[in-house]
Amino acid sequence: MGTASQHGPPPPYESVIMSDADVSLRSGAPQDPPPPRFEITVSDPIKQGEGVNAFMQYRVRTKTTMPHYHSTTLDVIRRYSDFAFLHQRLFEQNRGIIIPPIPEKNVVQKYQHTAGFLAKRRAALEKFINRVGSHPALAESDDLRAFLEDNDGAWQIVLARANAEHGGGAKKTLAGAVAMMRELGSSGLALIGASSTRGEDSEESPDYLKVREYIYQLEAHLSDVQKQASRLIRKQEALAATLHDFGSSMIALSKFETGSLAAGFKTMGDKTESLVRDAHEHNYTLTQTLDAPLKEFVRLVQSAKATMADRGAALAAAQAARGDVAHKRSKLTKLRGTPGIRENKVADMEHELNEAQRRVEVTQATFDQIVARMATDFARFQAERADEMAMVLRAFASAQAAAAARAAEAWQSLLPPDVGADGSGGAS
Repeated sequence: MGTASQHGPPPPYESVIMSDADVSLRSGAPQDPPPPRFEITVSDPIKQGEGVNAFMQYRVRTKTTMPHYHSTTLDVIRRYSDFAFLHQRLFEQNRGIIIPPIPEKNVVQKYQHTAGFLAKRRAALEKFINRVGSHPALAESDDLRAFLEDNDGAWQIVLARANAEHGGGAKKTLAGAVAMMRELGSSGLALIGASSTRGEDSEESPDYLKVREYIYQLEAHLSDVQKQASRLIRKQEALAATLHDFGSSMIALSKFETGSLAAGFKTMGDKTESLVRDAHEHNYTLTQTLDAPLKEFVRLVQSAKATMADRGAALAAAQAARGDVAHKRSKLTKLRGTPGIRENKVADMEHELNEAQRRVEVTQATFDQIVARMATDFARFQAERADEMAMVLRAFASAQAAAAARAAEAWQSLLPPDVGADGSGGAS
């Protein structure tokens, strides 16, 4: 699973994962987007503690029109682990929905607390929380409300209660699915262990498998584009450094010449300095408007993969539950056919079979719910991702064109009025 077996455009999402109820999204006149329900800023990173115990706190300010919030303006202090907790809670409570990614935890840079690291993390956390607030389902989450609204004391109670519910540790959905399968008994596990991913896929729709393969290919291609964007920025930065050295050499040379030639060397050297400053500003802009968004897109696709993996875990749990029912039903049949068997043993096995059948219902309902949520959420994900990527590409092309125009204008200013940009003489 996840190997690039085919190339080409993605399958049509409207025919793959959009239900008949989504006609308004597929056709008809375009509608103006509704006003945002949240405007959230993450600011003022402040270091708390020292050494290995040091951490950063952020001020999270919110303006909201949500009626169940106690105020339209909110102001709380949160740390990175609080954002991570919210992300995990959303993943657990909204299975089948693509949860926006949070920035990865960088232990080394965390302890350094450099200005660049803090700026990137702050921006990424702000992007995460605003994506959550703009999501039609996640915006209604009680976990989001507590994160944005609760004071420190109330928030600590939320954390303590969740910690107690999960046995003192953060619950991982996939780990929870594994634990569920373990509870189904050795026979169910043997059934699942013997089956391959191909066996699980036999119960998936062909259209979903196409979408899953596309997502895996998309991650690989996006990652490559992001790496090449970083490489482009580094190359342009190296070119700016070379241009700086060239300008310095021109200025040094001007001191050994006289007259108009010396003035020409000096003017060109000075002009390269302004070009170098512009190049540094341009590269910083590309870092913020091209490289950072591409990294975000990669993380978004990885979030989609996590949702798909959770769907696979849910299907595996349902298959294990059905296997366990078959195993217990077989044992019950044998017990009933055994002469002299005690009635309590039969009754115990009947009870175990009833419990196993209940787990089939629960696991199947969970899987069905994930499938239903994914049917609409993946369409939303693809539409929003396409719009955002188009904006990034337009911004990149515009920035490159503007930078090239400024550079051409700067070099043109060094030429005599009667010399064209191609070096030829002007009209006589």
